[in-house]
Amino acid sequence: MNQMVIQSLQGVGLPSLAVLIASAVWFAVFRKHPRLLAIGIGLIFSGGIIWAYLLAFGGFALPPRESGQWIPYLAGAVALVGCLQGNRLVRQVSNLVLSLGTALIFFWSQISGNTPALVWVIAVTIVLFVSTILLQQLIEDRCSGAELSLGLAFSAGAGGIVIFLGGSAVLGQVSGSMGAILGVIAVLAFFFNATVGRVLPLVYLFIFGSLLLSGCLFAQLPWLTAILLWIAPWALVIGQRLDRPKISSRAKSLLIRMLSVIALVAIAVGSAFLLTPPSSEL
Repeated sequence: MNQMVIQSLQGVGLPSLAVLIASAVWFAVFRKHPRLLAIGIGLIFSGGIIWAYLLAFGGFALPPRESGQWIPYLAGAVALVGCLQGNRLVRQVSNLVLSLGTALIFFWSQISGNTPALVWVIAVTIVLFVSTILLQQLIEDRCSGAELSLGLAFSAGAGGIVIFLGGSAVLGQVSGSMGAILGVIAVLAFFFNATVGRVLPLVYLFIFGSLLLSGCLFAQLPWLTAILLWIAPWALVIGQRLDRPKISSRAKSLLIRMLSVIALVAIAVGSAFLLTPPSSEL
């Protein structure tokens, strides 16, 4: 048990520390160049997830055979596609392709002659695609970099807890690592008063969506818990972003805007304890 705790702490701490160092340098150099900042932070975030996966699973599967084994490849692919997105049409088409591809990872082997599997593919594709539209609109109109990153961090971190309790220690560790990495980026975005761009939340959507879906399909994560964690960051539509130079003003705004996200995350975690007892198969 002690060894498991040590491995989990290393799996969360080492990628977070690496992301902290790399992101701090990138923010300092490119904070006045939003496009380059978004690309760099997105790639750093993706790299952190890949390293967290490597520490949790002990290596990469080639070729991947299970949905969880696709996570590092999906993280890299989504980050690269996000970096290449230009105008709105290219962005929407590429996001639709990514959404369909992610859905097929889970249900491709079951589609032939299986109508429910096809329905699942369509449903997952629609949810992911609509979420990319909503989140990208959220970035442009409503959220500072710190607000967005911290909101995503709360959901991903809580996801690590409930997935772990649902019976998948390794997937829970990856989700927890993602939450810690996003928290680190949120702190840097706050102090640099900078945005994070569209690549980072795009990677978050597809990786966290895959983790939640894996937890529901292959572990004991309740669907209600997964849905609440998925929609928690959308609470940031309440209110407006505040990019004032004064740190105290931004800190107050950040705290107020996080309350609704924290409330949804708390309800989600509570529902996991109520609906599913902690698993002993960790």
